[in-house]
Amino acid sequence: MTKANSYIKYLANWINTYCKKANISNLVLGISGGVDSAIVAGIIAKHTSLVLTCVFMDIDNSVLDKKCVQAMEKYLSIPIRYINLSSTCKMLIKQLGVKKQITVSNIKPRIRMTTIYSIASELNALVLGTSNADELYLGYFTKFGDSGCDIMPLANLNKSQVYELAKELKIPKIIIDRAPSAGLYKNQTDEQEMGVTYVNVDAYLENKKIDNKSLKIINRLHKNNLHKLSLPVKPTKKY
Repeated sequence: MTKANSYIKYLANWINTYCKKANISNLVLGISGGVDSAIVAGIIAKHTSLVLTCVFMDIDNSVLDKKCVQAMEKYLSIPIRYINLSSTCKMLIKQLGVKKQITVSNIKPRIRMTTIYSIASELNALVLGTSNADELYLGYFTKFGDSGCDIMPLANLNKSQVYELAKELKIPKIIIDRAPSAGLYKNQTDEQEMGVTYVNVDAYLENKKIDNKSLKIINRLHKNNLHKLSLPVKPTKKY
């Protein structure tokens, strides 16, 4: 048994145990067309008896995203629910008079979070998250957006380990080969936006030496985004 296969079995058992204690048999997952959500879906669908509902929430997503989702639907052998939220997002942006790209980029995952939790509530289900160790350390996610979930299976995996699990699970090649992207805007890629490669982030998390430029970026992102990993601040003095 490979190390990846062993960890997949561990995660499947961990999720099963958690859901049993919570008296829950249904899980909901937002499928993006990326490798992280593909792995989580693969583990649940192929290694547990839990009922999985996958949802693709389209907000002007790329053609590649849609091809990857179609590949996942075939791989999972279960239908993926398709919801087009493009008009909803555009309406909100218009009503708010939003101008900044960063604001638009954060609205998208927050709309998706609201959608996925609404579906989960109707199904009496828990929401699966897809953030990995790299993203969590850097704060590379939207607060109250794609970080909103009940179970975060990939939290202890760096990006290279994510790909090891993807290969073990035989995730469709089109997903494994694509450049990681949150799909926040046209032609967006994670590494271009962060300014650092996942290879260097992985190396940093493994206490390996990396170049000074990457080190500075990683330290800056981690420091600036620590608030995303904390509960809202409260005053210390009581009434």
